Amino acid sequence: MTTPSAGGEKFKDSLSVVIPTYKEARRLPATLRAVVDYLESRFESFEVIVVDDNSPDGTGDIVRGYSSRRPHVRLLVQPGRIGKGAALRRGCLEARGAHVLFMDADHATPIGEVEQFLPHLAGVAEGAVAGVRTYQEGESRARRIVGLLCQLLAHLIVFRKAVVDSQCGFKLFSRAAAQRLFSHARVNGGMIDVELFALMHRFGIPCRYVPVSWHNQDGSRVSFVVSAFRDPMDMIKIRLRDVAGIYRSPVPSERQPWAGREGAGAA
Repeated sequence: MTTPSAGGEKFKDSLSVVIPTYKEARRLPATLRAVVDYLESRFESFEVIVVDDNSPDGTGDIVRGYSSRRPHVRLLVQPGRIGKGAALRRGCLEARGAHVLFMDADHATPIGEVEQFLPHLAGVAEGAVAGVRTYQEGESRARRIVGLLCQLLAHLIVFRKAVVDSQCGFKLFSRAAAQRLFSHARVNGGMIDVELFALMHRFGIPCRYVPVSWHNQDGSRVSFVVSAFRDPMDMIKIRLRDVAGIYRSPVPSERQPWAGREGAGAA
């Protein structure tokens, strides 16, 4: 990988940025503008893949309009509301770049933070870099408590090694690592991050941790009550799959939840 100089040289290696969305018509336009403008200035080759979970608010139409003007932007539409995890799995498996980054639609972590990540994957065939939220402007006390409890449960139930921050929605993978991890992943919901660390531990894929700026954004649709019941169950399922050896085999493409269902497609 060639690191750009301060004089304006661009990154040579291609980058795919995957953004899962559901009902993001209000927040996504500003994120797309910021992300594409940055990538155009810093990368010779890139793509932005928005995977929309069949939003009813016109999120997909916004992306279609944007991609007609900026061909680096691709839209994948799920056949129904399947979940964030399935959207990430699909987008990262379809990514074409040498490196694959996923980030949240609210742009809570600025896209420019990726420049800290890339040097850690230089010359690495299979590797990952995970963001660690060290500056969390605007985070509520309740959200912080829920996050700490989730991290504790994940360590008790799932992880084989210590994980600094599993839930930061800003992670970078080499293409080989992305293909291996997301082809074996099964979680459709928000515990996809926990599952990815479980898979990295299982397969021996190294992960580096890099501090990132994170700013809480209005408009989150995460329900703490629902998460309190659903997330521990998903963690238990991850652990059981691991113990049963289910993760030894990837999910066949025809058995992915978006495959062969009416409404799924690219736009």
